[in-house]
Amino acid sequence: MKRLRLFSLMVVAFSLAIMLAVCGMVSFVGLTFAGTFPSGSFREGLRESADSYAAILGDYYVANGNSWQGVEQRIDAPPFNGSNSFFAYSILDSQGNLVVGRLPPTPPTPPTPPEPGKRVRSLPIERSSIIIHGQEVGVLVVRPDFDPQIGTLAQPTMQRSPSLLWGIWRSFLIAGLVIGGLLLALAVMFARRLTQPLRTLTAASEALAAGNLAVRVPNATVRELDELAGAFNRMAGTLAAADTQRRQMTADIAHELRTPLSIIRGRLEGVQDGIYEASPDQVASLLNETALLERLVEDLRLIALAEAGQLPLYREPTAPNDLLAGVVAAFADQAGRQGITLAIAAVDDLPEIDVDPQRIAQVLTNLVSNALRHTPEGGSVVLSAALFDPAAQQATSEQRPAAKPPTR
Repeated sequence: MKRLRLFSLMVVAFSLAIMLAVCGMVSFVGLTFAGTFPSGSFREGLRESADSYAAILGDYYVANGNSWQGVEQRIDAPPFNGSNSFFAYSILDSQGNLVVGRLPPTPPTPPTPPEPGKRVRSLPIERSSIIIHGQEVGVLVVRPDFDPQIGTLAQPTMQRSPSLLWGIWRSFLIAGLVIGGLLLALAVMFARRLTQPLRTLTAASEALAAGNLAVRVPNATVRELDELAGAFNRMAGTLAAADTQRRQMTADIAHELRTPLSIIRGRLEGVQDGIYEASPDQVASLLNETALLERLVEDLRLIALAEAGQLPLYREPTAPNDLLAGVVAAFADQAGRQGITLAIAAVDDLPEIDVDPQRIAQVLTNLVSNALRHTPEGGSVVLSAALFDPAAQQATSEQRPAAKPPTR
């Protein structure tokens, strides 16, 4: 099964959302101007406009000496705007005679019955009486100035588009396509900015799996992706540190194992060549080196168990002085042969501690063994134990005066 890329999925989702928004906008405009026009709100606005225009024409009639002469110029001026308006205005005098206007003053003849299933839309005509001192001096007739059947303007003398509604619908369609294209470009840009860090992280993960522990990923602008990049970098750093520690430990192990193996091999080759005799002293020396080698192997096993979290601990109350005394007794002969003083400097009456005495003895044994190995003849190794009080230690460090800078 072919899996979709996140980038493609996001672009498709954004594209569908943009297409739905643009189609909804164009459909709304188309239905408004071609399907449901004129709406109830349009008729109400046309009625209110007719009443206000009738009041304006009433003022003109009084100011013009109770005459409609020259009213054509008033129709061409704001707010009527004459031929630049989407509406046609007709004025009838008090006897019903047409004074001015481009539409007939009487309603048009009934239209031909529409075909079955075909909807015919009619445009409203509003009539508003012009009242002066309680007397009707004229009637204002207002109607939209285009044909609802074909959507064209009623007057051929007006310089209009051959199809008003199609022009409006086409303008909205072009605007929708332009806006949709811009939104799609933004969607592609944002999708790329979201998916690029993921692709970088995937490439870095593959490089890390191939053994490149130095690989790192840059920070991202999105918070969640930046946190993911930071977690990956920390993981890679931890793995690199663990690998370095493993390599160092492997080198140390190889060094520790090489010494007893070299001694055993050298002694055995000497015995084989007749340089050494197979005396009890030689056998005892070989047994000592073998015991050391066995101890190193056991230490490796314990380290492996500890790192795996499977090292068993048998804790019990143990006196610290007893632990130190046991270790000193174990190394007393070796220290005497090397001419090294091995002593204990421990505080009396120390409380018992809850530890595994065997594991703690192993730790102390390793420390003392290393100390004896690197201490010259005539030196001393001291094992000490004291009760540690963190509060007192902190108070002592705070009261300790600052060291003065050395003088020259």
